[in-house]
Amino acid sequence: MDLCSLRAPLLILAAIICCSYSLLVPLKISGVKGKYAIFPLKITDGFQPNAVKITFTNSAGEFTTVYNRVGEKVTTSSNGRAVYNQTTYEFQLGPLTPGDAGQYSFILVDTEYNMNEGQTTLEVLEPVADVVIVSSLPEAVEFNSTVVLTCSAKGSFLSYKWLNGSTTPVVVDGKHLVLNGSQLIITEVLRTDLRGSIYCVAENQLESVRSTAFNMSVSYGPESISMKKVPDEIDLKKGSNLTMSCSAVSSPAAELKWLFNGAELPDKSATLAYTNLEENQSGNYSCVAYNSKTKRYAASQVITVSIIEAISGTNVTGPISLLIAGNSTANLTCKSSMGKADSVTWFKDEKPLAASDRIIISTDKKTISIPIVQKEDAGQYKCKLSNKLSTDSSIYNMQIYYGPEKVSIEGPKKAEVVDTVVMTCKVTSIPPATYIWKFNGSLLEITTAEFKIEKPSFENSGIYTCEARNHITGLSQTATHNLLVKGEGELNDQLSSGAIAAIVIAVLVIVAIIIAVIIRKRRKPGDIASPY
Repeated sequence: MDLCSLRAPLLILAAIICCSYSLLVPLKISGVKGKYAIFPLKITDGFQPNAVKITFTNSAGEFTTVYNRVGEKVTTSSNGRAVYNQTTYEFQLGPLTPGDAGQYSFILVDTEYNMNEGQTTLEVLEPVADVVIVSSLPEAVEFNSTVVLTCSAKGSFLSYKWLNGSTTPVVVDGKHLVLNGSQLIITEVLRTDLRGSIYCVAENQLESVRSTAFNMSVSYGPESISMKKVPDEIDLKKGSNLTMSCSAVSSPAAELKWLFNGAELPDKSATLAYTNLEENQSGNYSCVAYNSKTKRYAASQVITVSIIEAISGTNVTGPISLLIAGNSTANLTCKSSMGKADSVTWFKDEKPLAASDRIIISTDKKTISIPIVQKEDAGQYKCKLSNKLSTDSSIYNMQIYYGPEKVSIEGPKKAEVVDTVVMTCKVTSIPPATYIWKFNGSLLEITTAEFKIEKPSFENSGIYTCEARNHITGLSQTATHNLLVKGEGELNDQLSSGAIAAIVIAVLVIVAIIIAVIIRKRRKPGDIASPY
């Protein structure tokens, strides 16, 4: 039975009995080329279609019956591409071609000639494919470059979104990050903008396809340049080792060069190492980082290194001739065989020595001069040399020759013939003086400081002279002493000058008392005269 031949009677019958129902079907259905389109049919409850007819009208208005079933007899014009499910009432068409786009009409009739019908439009979409990210630049420079990323894709009715990482959406701000259709525009790109993989998603209402991961190299730096040295001290001992390292944050890695006192060194590595340092390696060190992509430079802080030799072999040199007080000049010079001193300090007899009206200290303090030495200048001189790493010292003992001075003779002025007389010549002299004794101008054979006479005779009374001589200074000085020799016991019978003086004083006191008493008696009060 041909459904078309039944259409007119069915419609008339439906109109007569008023038992026709509308078929609910979406007004528009989309499908993807090469895939299947599903037409869901929603019919009234209890309706059991016995006849189903599906027709297709293309854009040119051409009419075709796609599917026709009456009872168990089915005919199609789609070569098996059209399938109707009698249980779910779904109609499936595919694989779709662009020619499948158009209007589809559905008529379902049950055995009682009740009818459901409806129409829908099928659009056939091109599949989403070949989704890739195309960059306007092969690589970018931070702060300088504007990068335009284009999401290139095939398909119909596409929209686009961007992901930073597999799931995190890129947040645009309309200024730094701008979304313009299929393009993501990044102005003055930052290294963080393209950190990790970037994806674009092209999609329509039926499909969503994500691109492969896109990574762009963003060059930046150099920055945060840092320079370190080991050991960290500024002052280093001559002969020690030194290692300096330089680093900078940069992509690509920065090229490094080293500067010494502003001049470029041949070393290009991140580490500069020295062994057995010399003093001429003292100075200012720094490093410079250069990024060949960004064309930017960064300079480190300047590190000062001072190579110092430890002081050793300190020695004080002085006069080679003998120093005579009041006549000689003395110069003391302090030097070291190794190392340079930052400070020079002089001591005399362990006390600090300062310049005075008699002592001159040179500007560099390495020489002290005494134009005319005195005996007080004799003693121990110490020179101490110091620098930042070491201290060394040397001692010089200065001998001053002087005298003789303060010559005197100690001994008794009087003696008895039974006594032993010892006279000693006292003198100050360096070196010790030699002695000559004379008696009443005549030279004696005594050459020692002490002159002893046992049991002197009366003839030993007289004037004794001691002459002290210094063979270095060439000076001499004399002293005299009078000696009176008495007989045995004669000195004991005589009052000593002290006793005589005491007696005289006592007599004078007694006389004074007597005179005072007499004067007092003469002043007795007389009769008072009457005023009348």
